[in-house]
Amino acid sequence: MSLFSLLRGKSWPKTSRGAGKILVAFASQTGAAEAIAWRSANALIGAGRFVRVAPLGSLDPAQLAEAGTLLVVTSTYGAGESPDSARAFVRRHMGSRANFSGIAFAVLALGDRKYDATFCQFGRGLDRWLATGGGRRLFDVVCVDADDDDAAMARWCEQLSRLGARCSVESLMPGAPQDWVLAERRLLNPGSAGGESWGVALTPKNPAHLSWTAGDIAEVWPRNDPAEVEAFITRHELDGATLFKWKGHWTALATILAMSRLPADHEVAGISVQWLVERLEWLGSREYSIASLPEDGCMELLVRKAVKDDGSLGLGSGWLVATCPVGGIVSLRLRPNPNFHPPGDGPLILIGAGTGMAGLRVHLKYRARKGLKGAWLLFGERGRADLYYREELAAWQQDGTLARTDLVFSREHDPRRYVQHLVTEAGGDIRDWVTARGAAILVCGGVKMAAGVETALAAIVGEDALEVMTQDGRYRRDIY
Repeated sequence: MSLFSLLRGKSWPKTSRGAGKILVAFASQTGAAEAIAWRSANALIGAGRFVRVAPLGSLDPAQLAEAGTLLVVTSTYGAGESPDSARAFVRRHMGSRANFSGIAFAVLALGDRKYDATFCQFGRGLDRWLATGGGRRLFDVVCVDADDDDAAMARWCEQLSRLGARCSVESLMPGAPQDWVLAERRLLNPGSAGGESWGVALTPKNPAHLSWTAGDIAEVWPRNDPAEVEAFITRHELDGATLFKWKGHWTALATILAMSRLPADHEVAGISVQWLVERLEWLGSREYSIASLPEDGCMELLVRKAVKDDGSLGLGSGWLVATCPVGGIVSLRLRPNPNFHPPGDGPLILIGAGTGMAGLRVHLKYRARKGLKGAWLLFGERGRADLYYREELAAWQQDGTLARTDLVFSREHDPRRYVQHLVTEAGGDIRDWVTARGAAILVCGGVKMAAGVETALAAIVGEDALEVMTQDGRYRRDIY
């Protein structure tokens, strides 16, 4: 089977219904589901069938039913919801029963168990909807916990192999993290009444890794305090340089321990090192919007220092702003985030709050570098001390990159006002920018803020128009 059998969103060849066809549909918010969908499809090329890949949101039940075999890769977003690109699909089709009696299907659902109540909720719901329509499950829904759930991906790989795929877990998983150097960090909001926010600059050990698009994400792998890791290795007389297969890659024991929960001494006594490595609990990763462009020569992140009730620091923010020494190694993976890439060169409305400024700043830098004018920023924070990158914003206002800037500081108002209030108050102008000037809208920041902004935008331009903008890529969100 040639590569030409791998079709991107096109119609099926004229063959009988379902004959030898595999449709791989994806619903992706930050790019992870889309990447796995394409890797799965590439593995299936050798199965002797026509393989088509398409966004779930671009399809309807009749098109799904045309496939002999339907594989869906989807993430769950927000409070157990579908990714933005599939919201119109959910509203139009999933409220009623469809006829899927002629297909066999399977669902790979991506999620994060720290959101236990909504873990993989959309993927599970999609699986039930397909089964209710008479579709035949090839196997139970596979739920993946974050990006490095080897066991779940092994189950998916095994089932793909039964369909004739040539794959391995490693071929479906993201690559190993890259080593970057923490070059600088500085407090960006001294005197703030809220929490500290830090600008963190990272430089790659390999300059070739300076390659990403505005809107992409840095997936940082935090580590334990280096002194604690070294003390653990010394106390148990371990060789930190010994290599083990860990998360699909050969990794030094010292690095594995740095990225895992260090067990208590009594948990280690009398066991082999291999047994220890196999049972270590990975600390996980944390995602950050990249605030700079590759042309800047470094990766900049905007990190809010999270402080827990007991005074300890959050895992990711604590590592970046306190524990990792300047000059120390930060492991991270670059994740393409196509749903938040630049939506074109036309007028642009940027809306956000808090550390969401990172994702907005990089788009303003992109536009300034291209000489694009006519952007409008609506941004909210707690106080004026929390207005990050104020010198750059002033420069962009001066040169026309920013045609308009509306700011709100919640703690300076009683009752408090937030960025969604700015959106509502500017409703007439926003409607004109969108309808008359064809402006796109980018939203970056927390889930609660984004929900309030969306409610305001729907009241301004209409829910149907907002859905059309989503499908056309003119309404894009990076929320967390």
